[in-house]
This record gives sequence, structure tokens and C-alpha cells, in this order.
Amino acid sequence: MKNKLPEGFNTRMASMADLPAIHLLEQKWTLHYLGVEGMTLERLRNEYELPGFDVSSSVHLVEDPGGLLVGVIEVWDESDPPVSPYVYFAVDPDLENLGLENYLLEWGETRARQALARVDPELRVAIRVHINHVVESSRRALLAAGFQQIRYSFRMRIEMDQAPPDPTWPEGISLQPYDPERHARVVFETDEEVFQDHFGFVKEDPEEGFERFLHHMTGDDSYDPSLWFLAFDGPEIVGICLCRRYGPEDREAGYVSSLGVKRAWRRRGLAQALLHQAFGEFYRRGKYKVDLGVDGQSLTGATDLYKKVGMRVLRQYDLYEKVLRPGVDISVNTLESSGEIDS
Repeated sequence: MKNKLPEGFNTRMASMADLPAIHLLEQKWTLHYLGVEGMTLERLRNEYELPGFDVSSSVHLVEDPGGLLVGVIEVWDESDPPVSPYVYFAVDPDLENLGLENYLLEWGETRARQALARVDPELRVAIRVHINHVVESSRRALLAAGFQQIRYSFRMRIEMDQAPPDPTWPEGISLQPYDPERHARVVFETDEEVFQDHFGFVKEDPEEGFERFLHHMTGDDSYDPSLWFLAFDGPEIVGICLCRRYGPEDREAGYVSSLGVKRAWRRRGLAQALLHQAFGEFYRRGKYKVDLGVDGQSLTGATDLYKKVGMRVLRQYDLYEKVLRPGVDISVNTLESSGEIDS
């Protein structure tokens, strides 16, 4: 490794037994920068148990001379094809700018290059990393490692001091409750269809995608099927708003995990109606804050809709990229045809 750690620091691969220590490190980081406790241990466990993800080969740890965990990096390349290996890393806020970030990123790039053998040689492969906009040590390490910022996203929030407006449904649209036995597969297919208009989308094997979708969306106690709202036009699902009891950062806030409307039903007010339905349900349950994540340069104009319904930007995350191999880019970068989200 070109980048060295401070004297006495050690590294090793992780195992599931390290989950509590990893959780404590990430909790310290989120408390320092966000003022909230962040992801629960149960949610982190569910993430690490995602089908296709191998902790023993994809999570690398740094310990201080006393054996305390002070740095972690994860490489997520379980998708097929893995044209955009995703990297997450965190360093103890008390030990920033000592070289831990540089070491971890070098390890992460080396690990991410393993994905090249699983991708058609004509295809472009690039590592992507999101960081909190305010964390200067992470930004400096990424730039030193040859990454470039290509995009940004927002965590947005609404804080309700009174009940939100009742939803106004477009003509012919009805809301139906989610039934896991009847609707799971078609909800996944709808989610895939509407998110093909989002930056970075890559189509993958539907069976593997469905398995990961269910695991990610329903595998921990933030899942509540009564918070999944389905809009129908006749027998067809045309819009979805899939919410969680709480999000990845703040247990006090409800969370909109996935909102989408099929192209032919956009620009009719359906997305706004689904949001008002979700906000109203959270309000009735005593959750007066609701969060969601959105691409800050959304191809479908989602950010404008969220502002229109009363949401504000809570924090910004910057997306950095490093190209491992140039070639044909099969991920979505622009809309080939009209697909603006309705307002």
C-alpha cells in the first residue's frame, strides 16, 4: 500500500462479529456531524446480510494501537453487472487528517478493481462514493486519490405543525393497501420501471434484483407494510410511495424510501397526492417530521416537487467518482424521452 497508517495502527478484514463495534464507530460519526444517532444496529445487520454481499471480503477495518476500531470501509459490488462499485467509509472524527482516509480509499480502490473481471471489457467501470458535504477530511482524501465530484444529493425534510392537505387524486386513480402476498413482485417491477429515469440506474437480473429489493426494504423493523401506498388506474399500479417507520439517520423522523410514478401518468398531480397521503398518515401517528433522499440534479424534477409540498434541504451529500476503466456507459445519465415527475 502506498498510503501508510500512523505507527501502531493495525488493519484487518471484518466479520459479522464486528457489527457492534462498527455500529458504535458510525454512531459516533453521525452524532458528531449530524447530531443524531444514525442507523440502528438491526438496520446495519440487515444491510450486511444483503444477498451477494460478503462482509469478510468487502469490509476492511482500522484499529488504533489499543485495538479500538477507528476506521471502516465497505465496497458494494454485489449488483450484476457491477459497473459502479459503491464505496462507503468512515473515520473516527477525533482522528481525521492522520492518513486513515487515504489508506482506506486506496484499499477500497484495490478491492473495487476486482469487479473488472465480472464486467464486459467494453463497458465503463467507475467507483462512486457519497460523502457529507461538510466533511472536509473526506473531500481532501478523495481528491488526493484522483476522484472528482460529479453530482450532489439532498436529505430533505418536512416538519409539520398542522395536518397536511388531504390528497387530491387524479381522475380514475384509486389508492389501495399493500398486500405482500399479492403485490410484492409488481411493486418491485414498478419501482424498477420508474427509477429507470434516475441518474445511475443500471438494469440487472430481475430475480436477483427482486431478492435484494425485498431484503433491503422489508428486512428490519423500519418496515411497515401499512406505510406502502399504491396508486392504481384500474388493475394497474401506476404510482408507489414506499415509506419506513424511520430512516437511516433519525428514528424520530418518518421516511419516504421510494416515490415514483410511471411515465404515462406523470404531470397529473399523482406524486403530490401520494406525498400528501404519506405525510397525513405520519401526522396521524404522531410523526411530525418526514425525510427523504433525492438527487439534487434530479432528471425527473423531483426536487422541485418536494419543495412545493413544503420540504426543505436538511443536508447535502456530494457524489464523487473515479473511472477504473473507460468504455461504454450503460448507466442512466440523461432522459432519452420525456419523463418529468408530476407537480
